[in-house]
Amino acid sequence: MDSFNNSIRITLTGTEITLVFSMLFLTGCIAMGTRSTAQEDIAAASCRALYQEVDAVIDTADVRDHGSSLVHGFPYFRTTRLLASFNHELNDESPQWLAWIGHMADLDAQARALELRNLPPSVLVQRKDTLLNELNRCRDLLITIDLVKPEHRARLRDIAHVPDDYVSWWQALGLYPLTAPIVAAGISAWHSKTRDIFATPLALLPVTGKLVRWKPLPTAITAATDASSLNNPFNAQEISRVLYRSRDPLGIPLPTSVELDKLFDKYAPVWEVDIVDENDLIGLIRWENGPTVDTAHPTIYRKLSHTRFGNQVLLQLNYIVWFRARPGSDIYAGQLDGINWRVTLGPNGEPWLYDAIHNCGCYHEFFPSHQLRLRKDLPSSYFESPLLPQSAPEQQPLVLRIAHHTHFIQRIYHDNVESDQSSAIQAIQASHPMLSEDYDVLRSLPSSEGYRSLFGKYGLVAGTERFERFLLWPMGIRSPGAMRQWGRHSTAFNGRRHFDDAFLIESLFERTQ
Repeated sequence: MDSFNNSIRITLTGTEITLVFSMLFLTGCIAMGTRSTAQEDIAAASCRALYQEVDAVIDTADVRDHGSSLVHGFPYFRTTRLLASFNHELNDESPQWLAWIGHMADLDAQARALELRNLPPSVLVQRKDTLLNELNRCRDLLITIDLVKPEHRARLRDIAHVPDDYVSWWQALGLYPLTAPIVAAGISAWHSKTRDIFATPLALLPVTGKLVRWKPLPTAITAATDASSLNNPFNAQEISRVLYRSRDPLGIPLPTSVELDKLFDKYAPVWEVDIVDENDLIGLIRWENGPTVDTAHPTIYRKLSHTRFGNQVLLQLNYIVWFRARPGSDIYAGQLDGINWRVTLGPNGEPWLYDAIHNCGCYHEFFPSHQLRLRKDLPSSYFESPLLPQSAPEQQPLVLRIAHHTHFIQRIYHDNVESDQSSAIQAIQASHPMLSEDYDVLRSLPSSEGYRSLFGKYGLVAGTERFERFLLWPMGIRSPGAMRQWGRHSTAFNGRRHFDDAFLIESLFERTQ
């Protein structure tokens, strides 16, 4: 249990907050049937009032963080689609139950630290320095009191879920059964055009400007690792051992920071972009009276996620880049653009699947390895077929060829395999270095007034709205085309699909062997 307690750590731009969560005390209370004392009742009532007060201030100031979802009636917990998928698989008092509530407590501690920091300086100025500690103490107390009761544990299992990001009444008002097939025809045309582009020989892909490459600097080299380990390849067998031994009681792989650095380094793609103007340059997100992209500091944002496949929980590596805009005068143009490239590792330590979305949740593409194939029993009506423009290359590193203007992916290839086919590609200079940042820094960016999250209500980035929202609202997606926070990406107009769905891959793919 001590190893679990030690694993609950939250890093916020260099400030590490440790949530000490006494699971032994909790299980002791449950086993012994200990009743709350009068003093505990008073303290619990005070804590509930504190959470209510803080939530009111956060909502009034509009600094609610949407990276995880509130659990109604349990203000000290937040959840995700992954954690919610375990709700009714857990037995009380089991290690899995303790890990589950520990993760939800961890999510709330992290989100509240960000929300408090993002409050305007004039709000709670006398208490902000101590409020987080008060909330953390209250969280421990309320968990020990509330979850002693079987009916509270049952209610928590029932209510800890993430609402989907589709608005049903919009679909009803927009006559979804009639409008969805029209939208589906447009999606099918885009799929067909994309497959044609991927079928074009690499040497014949058009280059409007100049091809420029970026590659992240290897963070593992600068980490506090044993020099001898850096000389050994981080191969699939070693990765498989890391994934196995780092599993928590829920089976979720949680490698150390050094191991994660090595994983992110190993599978970091090379970004090869057709540069026409500054809108095609990868940059660093800053807050300067609103979100802006500093192209003088090309940056890759990294995020760890997980998905479920059969009885396994698989680790996923997310690599996110940002552009200043998708320029133009069409309905898809607007401020900010970006791509999320995701690598899903199988338990054997090899990539099973690559997929990508733009940071609006749009243009979802899948690149399966030989380990997976598309399921044969997929629905045929009111269902958006997944786009598989090509199979994944087997070697690393992968090069992502990106178009100018639209920032569409045009090809995935391994440098040594196809680069000799194109003199234009041979002429590309060595990759420019990219800095690496934790994606969560975007949830609390320095600003002239303190700190601001890049993401606002519903996880949307204000100012990135597209005209397409006026045409596609009947599909039920809020502000289609607008950039949004990880965990709030709807990825299908026909049917309902989320990028962070715990069973997304399993619902679309099956093993080949």
